[in-house]
Amino acid sequence: MEPSVSALPDKELNIEDLELMMQWCTTTYRSVSRNSSVESIWQAVVPREAMRHPFLMHGILALSALHLAVTCDGDLKEQYIRTSKAHQKQAILGLTKITGKLKQHHSSAVFTLSNIMMIFSFALPEIRGQTLGQNPVDELYGVFVSTRKSRGILSDITDWVGNGELKPLLQYDKAQPKMPDTSRLAIMSLNQLNVNLARQSPHHDKDLYDATIKHLSCSLDKVSRGGETMIVAFQWIFQVPEKYIELYQQREPFALVILAHYAVILHFLRRHWWMGEWGLRLIQEIGQHLDANWRNSITWVLDATGYYIPPA
Repeated sequence: MEPSVSALPDKELNIEDLELMMQWCTTTYRSVSRNSSVESIWQAVVPREAMRHPFLMHGILALSALHLAVTCDGDLKEQYIRTSKAHQKQAILGLTKITGKLKQHHSSAVFTLSNIMMIFSFALPEIRGQTLGQNPVDELYGVFVSTRKSRGILSDITDWVGNGELKPLLQYDKAQPKMPDTSRLAIMSLNQLNVNLARQSPHHDKDLYDATIKHLSCSLDKVSRGGETMIVAFQWIFQVPEKYIELYQQREPFALVILAHYAVILHFLRRHWWMGEWGLRLIQEIGQHLDANWRNSITWVLDATGYYIPPA
């Protein structure tokens, strides 16, 4: 005998959460997948892991809420943003509780949540728009700081992830270049400028910039191959020296020039709703901060993106 309606447990379904999960399973998962070969993982495997790990579920709902906010205006947009931030807070809180005592059964959920939160960190300022007193350089500094917090956690679980269902998410595209790699000329120019600056000033940290430019060269080379752009964008954030991040946040001109070259990678991701015009905003902000001599050092950036920097 089927139970009557009155006999059912006195607990209603959370319609808001169901809406967000439907958004994930029908649309948002595609924007997290770097290509069609891994879409099934994000659509099916990740939600299944989320049923076992609430912190991942909150991460999924947080990004889905931001995705819905893109299509809305006014009060509804603000409501979705508030919802996304509430779920993000719960996701981070849940992850914090298991940090330091990670087990293999946590690895898939932790890895995918880290990826989701990286994307969230780009998406939130892009969707909110320019906030009072903030600019793209400072906003990106916040992205770097929040993203790099997961670096140690990810290094601890990479072997577990590489031996499990999520292995395809770690694999790299080894395709040959699909477009002319003009970035090599740009890298040569940056290296020469680094040498010149070291000759001019004993305080110039040539070794720091050598390491930063080397990582940038590898990243731009991978972009020229036509794949893995999303991974490359996050990889450089993990790789650059801590001091470099502080220097560009302090508006050191050469650090900003290098950052403008990194913005070319963000430009290639502009069709993703969560990236949008990050590259344009960043390059324009850097260009307006640099004087005429330094602007000559980002000529390749403007050629590669087609962006224009208004006169200061």
